[in-house]
Amino acid sequence: MMRSFIRVIPLAALLACQLGTAPEAPEGSVKVLFIGNSLTYENDLPRTVSQLALSAGLAPCYCVAIAYPDFALEDHWDFGDAVTALEDEEWDFVVMQQGPSALASSRANLVLWAGVFGDLIDQNGAQSVMYGVWPQLDRAFDFPNVTASYREAADSIGALFAPAGEAWQLAWAQDSTLPLYAADDFHPSPMGTYLAALVVFQRIYGRSPVGVQQSAVVNGQVQLWPVPMVSLLQEAAAAANAAEDARIVAPREALPAIVRGRQ
Repeated sequence: MMRSFIRVIPLAALLACQLGTAPEAPEGSVKVLFIGNSLTYENDLPRTVSQLALSAGLAPCYCVAIAYPDFALEDHWDFGDAVTALEDEEWDFVVMQQGPSALASSRANLVLWAGVFGDLIDQNGAQSVMYGVWPQLDRAFDFPNVTASYREAADSIGALFAPAGEAWQLAWAQDSTLPLYAADDFHPSPMGTYLAALVVFQRIYGRSPVGVQQSAVVNGQVQLWPVPMVSLLQEAAAAANAAEDARIVAPREALPAIVRGRQ
């Protein structure tokens, strides 16, 4: 099985490296570990989140992605790199993701292994984040089931829920022609990654993504999208997070002190 790079993004500069040889996180940065698969590393979601933080003038995101093709959380646990990262390094946030997990058996697997990782993340002192993805296009009817699976996993471990799939649907409600899928009708296009990054950015930093950028930056590349389109994507991300927050009756402490003190 081909292994992806483990990617470290201090400030907004991409540096591919092996775990254990990464430079020290810059002082005052927010340390975020991403655990996932190609839905995380396609178009480099972590780097895109780090660029949003830079554009917003917030504490830099020191992002590390441990992501391999087709991996579920169970595979990450067995493979060991993510476990080592949690045992050997301190993090502020840990963002977890696997496949859509829409079927009942897949949902049970997601909830189970989110719980296993959640215990270790709690020991690390970090805040868990479940990155809710989307189904492949020919199973678009599964959008609600994907969201329900990731929401249940988040609720089961007290994680923040980043509803990227919900943001996709809200964006399409405004413009059904938006190319959020890549050519394979499953992975995200650069626009799909940007929308997901906006959702994750707001969850980590507690800052609305609306107005953060006029020109979208994805994987270090400026996108030549019209400003109104960028605004639409930012507003869809904010609306998806707002809808999720409205579902939670009890208030929660969403941000570690390192983030709260630098807004």
